[in-house]
Amino acid sequence: MPNTFYAFCRTDGENSIYRIPITAGVQRELEQLFESQEQSFLANRDEEVAFNGDWKPESNQLLVIENGELARPFFLTFERNPTAYEQLDIGQFGNAGIKGIFTRSSAEDNRILLQRFQTSQYLQRGRFTLTFNNERFGKFLDQGFALDTRLTAIVENNSFKFVNFSNLRTIIPIQGHFRAATEEEVNSFKQCDLFYVQDEHCFDSAMDEESRKIIRRITRSDVLNDYNTNEIRDRADGVGLEIESRDERLVLPSDKREIKTILRFLDESVYKGVFTDRTFETNSKRRI
Repeated sequence: MPNTFYAFCRTDGENSIYRIPITAGVQRELEQLFESQEQSFLANRDEEVAFNGDWKPESNQLLVIENGELARPFFLTFERNPTAYEQLDIGQFGNAGIKGIFTRSSAEDNRILLQRFQTSQYLQRGRFTLTFNNERFGKFLDQGFALDTRLTAIVENNSFKFVNFSNLRTIIPIQGHFRAATEEEVNSFKQCDLFYVQDEHCFDSAMDEESRKIIRRITRSDVLNDYNTNEIRDRADGVGLEIESRDERLVLPSDKREIKTILRFLDESVYKGVFTDRTFETNSKRRI
């Protein structure tokens, strides 16, 4: 039975799914394209790692996010008759809000193959597009879109398996699970009784997206509630990191790099080498 292809769309914050009608002559080629991309996506990736917001996979790893609520609509399309879904309206192509193209795997019934979709993939009459045929360029007179050259994710059971989080979040609204701290949360953090901010301007200028994500993880971990100034300083000394104190508070210094190092330490991303006795930072933290 031929696989059905769907467009996953989002407009005004609402998700919708449309069936993509495919001509019989192209159907098998399209299935083979996704089969090939599935094989390339999984090739030599024999380890799955739960994504925690900052992990960068090795070449043999897939990142995994479990979210049954977001995964369910993809599988529901294959439980229903395809005719239950409206066809993608080519006349309203520009307003469809297409975020991804997906279909079921031919190798595993309980697997969805998902490509991201970008506006640059549209082929529209309004744009002067050339096609090459019989050693001549001619004008493209129809409407359509190009497909991506690789899969963005595989959806299995309640899990999204992927390599690049930035690409995945362009398709599904999953970034809320790993959002950065808000302005209010950052202010609350620096006003905590544990800290003495040496230079507020320097601290504020160090608050890029990475720092905000770290701060959110720290506040969710309860480290600041479970440990006092002396205990945190003792543990910092244990990994070769010196944190100054003032008025029984930890000093957040007037140096962006040093601020980030202290934040990473509080996020348990600073460690001492067991052989070299050197202090290192890591942004690829994984529990063993």
